[in-house]
Amino acid sequence: MKVLVPCGGRSSRYPNQPPKWMLPAHDGRPMLALAVSRIKIAIEDVVVTILREHEDRYRVRAGLEAAFGQPIHVVVLEEPTRSQPETVAKTIEAIGLNEPFLVKDSDNMFVVDDVVQPTNYVCVDSLNNYDQINPRNKSYLQVDHRNVVTNIREKVVISDLFSVGGYSFLQPEQFLAYYRRLSQRTAEWQRELYISDIIGAMILDGIPFLARQITGYQDWGTITEWRRSLLSRKTYFVLLDGFVFDRGSEHFHPAFSEVTPNTAAVDAIKELVRREHTVIYLSIRSQAHAEVTERQLAAVGLPTTRVIYGCPISTWVLLSAAHPTLPFQTGHALELQPDDENLLGKLALEL
Repeated sequence: MKVLVPCGGRSSRYPNQPPKWMLPAHDGRPMLALAVSRIKIAIEDVVVTILREHEDRYRVRAGLEAAFGQPIHVVVLEEPTRSQPETVAKTIEAIGLNEPFLVKDSDNMFVVDDVVQPTNYVCVDSLNNYDQINPRNKSYLQVDHRNVVTNIREKVVISDLFSVGGYSFLQPEQFLAYYRRLSQRTAEWQRELYISDIIGAMILDGIPFLARQITGYQDWGTITEWRRSLLSRKTYFVLLDGFVFDRGSEHFHPAFSEVTPNTAAVDAIKELVRREHTVIYLSIRSQAHAEVTERQLAAVGLPTTRVIYGCPISTWVLLSAAHPTLPFQTGHALELQPDDENLLGKLALEL
């Protein structure tokens, strides 16, 4: 089975930026790598379709190979397509596909097990599972008691079930036949053709689709969702000396090896880690104290990696620059007392 990731448009929902699927996430990986990271499929079976202009400008092939750690199948289109189904159709034709395939959106992530199934299917979730979601850019489904899809509509809320951007088709030639038929009628519709239109037409002709419930859905369809996702995970530069531990000295008592932890600060950092924020320690200690420092951190149950040693005793100023790919203020500072009984409450305002 192949997973087709169509990226044949110009990302109009992300103006004045590189294609959205190239944007770096919290850990530096491009959005596209995250989009397929929870799909249990071999990388060799992933096919990404891009535009020639993006390959020439951004060297996409080499970038994706670096992101995935191995070569990845890339189809290059000379011109932008008018719709996602057109991108999928051109991909099928370009690679001569003759096996089942899953169309996976490049701007979201979800978990689905056993992608190979003996039937066509649509990956779905319920609006009831989310507090914040944009309902206007989804397709919606109705199903019967066996989870067979009986109706699918684009951007019309006909039930709480919505497509999360994963569509499996057993027969590529069948998909192409319906695409060719429907693409001739799009001028009459005066709107874009969607995958949901292909599926809807197949259902009307008696071709069954199942609705498959997924987990772990994250949506980055617009710049608003991407910004919210990036802001959900912060990076905290935390002072070891005087905050995590009492302040020690290189030369006098108490030495760095003798200082005690500040319980409230340790608890606050544990909460940051639990919420999957990144914690980087700053220390006035020299690198020679790395071993004892790591033992001290481990003893209180804190991560022992990412310590920057040899920080001078001075005012620390973070300099950063605005960029379209970072749609938020990238830095500010908090100065808190490590023994503050309300430390977690104050940090909660930042979380």
